[in-house]
Amino acid sequence: MLIKFSITNFLSFNDKQCFSMEAGKARKNSKRIYRNKNIKLTKCEVIFGANASGKSNLVEAFQFVQDMVVDGLPRGFTNKYFRQIPANQSIPSSFKIELLLDNKHIVYEFSVLLKNGSIEEEHLYELTTSNQEKSIFYRNLKSSIFEAGDYFKNKNAVEKLNMYGEDSIADSELLFLSIINHGKEKMYEDNPELKILRKVYIWFNNLLTVSNPDSILTGYPYFSSSNLNEIANLLNALGTGISDLKIVEVPVDIIKSKVPEELFNKVVADLEKKSAKKGRHHSPSIMLRSYKEFYTFELNDNDDLIIKTIEFSHESKSVYFNLKEESDGTARLLDLIEILLKVSDNRVFVIDEIDRCLHPAMTTRMIELFLKMAEQRNTQLIITSHESRLLATEILRNDEVCFVIKNEKGESILNPLEKYQLRADKKVYSAMFDGTLSDVLPNYNEEKMEFILKKDRS
Repeated sequence: MLIKFSITNFLSFNDKQCFSMEAGKARKNSKRIYRNKNIKLTKCEVIFGANASGKSNLVEAFQFVQDMVVDGLPRGFTNKYFRQIPANQSIPSSFKIELLLDNKHIVYEFSVLLKNGSIEEEHLYELTTSNQEKSIFYRNLKSSIFEAGDYFKNKNAVEKLNMYGEDSIADSELLFLSIINHGKEKMYEDNPELKILRKVYIWFNNLLTVSNPDSILTGYPYFSSSNLNEIANLLNALGTGISDLKIVEVPVDIIKSKVPEELFNKVVADLEKKSAKKGRHHSPSIMLRSYKEFYTFELNDNDDLIIKTIEFSHESKSVYFNLKEESDGTARLLDLIEILLKVSDNRVFVIDEIDRCLHPAMTTRMIELFLKMAEQRNTQLIITSHESRLLATEILRNDEVCFVIKNEKGESILNPLEKYQLRADKKVYSAMFDGTLSDVLPNYNEEKMEFILKKDRS
């Protein structure tokens, strides 16, 4: 689970800003708070802020860190430092993420000089209950240092880690956490103590999902492992009118005519590799997804290509429609519904503009349903939204609300709602509009607006 995420000198964030999932002292809706003897965490955080305040930049920071760990430096990284201060191009951008893994407080941080794509420092450690750092590894590329830490007791494991670490000193474009998780299966088999490195990588690769308004969340992987009735019932309960759904086979020739030949051939080649690797006891599949089209590619026992998609029925169960014939709102719900399913347990979803294409009441109902299910599951949901009804309905705890504001220097500042210390009897929704939380709303220039109106009238 996510504990904290800190960023420095990235997009509109200049000085260090910390986003926290740590729970406060509120007693309201305490059943949905995760707790052990050392920590309490919220499972939902809703981020509000005016347009251009930096909400999407926080989401992009999550995406950047995930890309760095899994794939290396993403495209367009060289100008993502805080450009309002030109000298910042010579200052490294820093990222720090704190996780709860197997009841251990694990901290991973790195810094990178974005202007030239050079990683400078990288550190992974456990923070003990006595607040001591138990280092797993430390890497400093400016000083050509790599050190396996005191986390490990096995001498062979330390020697193996130091060997790979010293080799990584020459590579300033890849994180060591990425390097040590590619082609190292034998190392983990021989040195089980090193598997903490694998667990941290898996969190970034498999358990963190980041979505911006123009992207697809995860491509419906739950259709291969969930009960279709459960999905249909959820969609129906949310007022879509959908009463049933089914997986149907699609002629291969039809898909070949719709998908670019290069992409089609790549999917088939990747599928054949997966099938050969896993053997005949498994049936791997690859999902191909655009905004309103969805196909799974599989190989049957005779190595024939099978392509499937999903169809929906509404009031009449005898008539089925494909995804293209459904509304944008239904397509958006299919993207989001995964957060409500059991397959999402122990995952962290970061979703920008969750209310896109959704009726305001639908957004509220989705969050209400998630919060109720959070009493039994350890899924965490971090969203940005302009939907103030989420505050008006009072379904959120104060420690589940965070505001992003932009100061006069153009810097984005993260302000948790609890920082404002509202009176116990003060409603958050009212406070947004009566001036109590004056900096969280768009800052209109009344004089300029009046000038524009007068000029237009004349």
